[in-house]
Amino acid sequence: MVIIGGSHAGIAAARHLKKIDESVEVIIVERSNVLGYIGSSLNLYLEGFIDKLEDARTVTPGQLLAEQINVLLNSRVVSVDAKNKSVDFTTDNGDIHLTDNISYDYLILAMGSSQYHTDFSSETEATMTNFKTLTQSKTALDTLMDAKKVAIIGAGLIGFELAESLSKYNKEIYLIDRMDSVLFRYFDEEITQELVQKLPENVHILLNSDVREITMTDEQKVTGVILANGQTVAVEAAVYAINPRPNVELVTDILDINMDGTIDTNEFLETSDPFIYAVGDLVSVHFNHSAMPIYIPLVTNAYRTGMIAASNILLTDKIPFPKVQRTIVSALFDTYLASCGVNEEEAPYYGLDVASVSKTFHKEALFQLDDTFELTIKLVFDVNTKQLMGGQLMTNSKKTLEIINTLSTLVTMETTLNQLVTMDFYFNPKLSTPLHFLNDLALEGVIKR
Repeated sequence: MVIIGGSHAGIAAARHLKKIDESVEVIIVERSNVLGYIGSSLNLYLEGFIDKLEDARTVTPGQLLAEQINVLLNSRVVSVDAKNKSVDFTTDNGDIHLTDNISYDYLILAMGSSQYHTDFSSETEATMTNFKTLTQSKTALDTLMDAKKVAIIGAGLIGFELAESLSKYNKEIYLIDRMDSVLFRYFDEEITQELVQKLPENVHILLNSDVREITMTDEQKVTGVILANGQTVAVEAAVYAINPRPNVELVTDILDINMDGTIDTNEFLETSDPFIYAVGDLVSVHFNHSAMPIYIPLVTNAYRTGMIAASNILLTDKIPFPKVQRTIVSALFDTYLASCGVNEEEAPYYGLDVASVSKTFHKEALFQLDDTFELTIKLVFDVNTKQLMGGQLMTNSKKTLEIINTLSTLVTMETTLNQLVTMDFYFNPKLSTPLHFLNDLALEGVIKR
């Protein structure tokens, strides 16, 4: 088995192949010198969670070799010969430059994704700061530390997390987004309005603001960002924090590609070639409330696609990839946020008629010693059936984040508010209230007119 790409999905596929059958030969071909790099993790270094950028990875080559998984680093696949079931690749290790060929029984594509902006010229692209890969993060670190004013294009989770990290270095941050709300697709205004109130004075939000041009000096140094409305924001660095796009250039001539740029697969992650599977950021997945697959590049999806592809290659009983809830959590400006399923603002795009109910709780237990607890929960549900469609929460309690996993499960099970009202949750006067937060909120949703 040959896997192109040492991404999260590629590693998950490799390990699962070996778990199913130890005798299977597995080879990972990775173009960089690091495996399982946690993309866009520059903020982890800036906030001191890791000592060096190289630590932002999930596995080392040595660990995989100990599991009898062969790894070829600094090796770039230049072509795939689907007819003869082989790949050509080049390896660069300092002064050594090698060209070689590997045959395969099955090929798993796990090339991941990249951040880029199709509206800008190639010259402008070259001056923009990306930080998805390790190499990009190292360059971005130097650029951002030298800049006093930084524009972050994209006010989603990636942009917000970077903005928080940079704000602690007393830099002036401008979060720019073309949408009319921050964290679009994940949170509604009940949550985002509270978050925006917590932003420090050196973080500025510019919404409904499409970037038209990046201004530069003759030496290709960024001097500002010109918005579509003519406003110019003077900055010394401009950073991409937008959703990535799949790296499919290697196989566009041999496989079917979807309109969104992902590789077309069936429910078992098999491509138009039955001996080639695609995983991770290369594929679209079925969102629970969408009739069509959509692009959701999350690490959790990457791991699951890798494991399912491996299972379907080696096992007789095929496993279809399940619908996903797009479950996420984040910690922003001393606040924990979480979301799953559809939110109220995007529901009409899926043809859904929804309502919602939200509430803020200040009591974690019937008899509690800490009076600082705060939890805001929002439930989104179908107007007619009361079926739970999504949920969001915001809290100052890290352990409370686990509620989002419960909500994700309930959405998957197509639970209604009527069922949730009387659902069995534990009670201990030192640890909880008699009526669980979800019981309480579901009741309000049931009686809401």
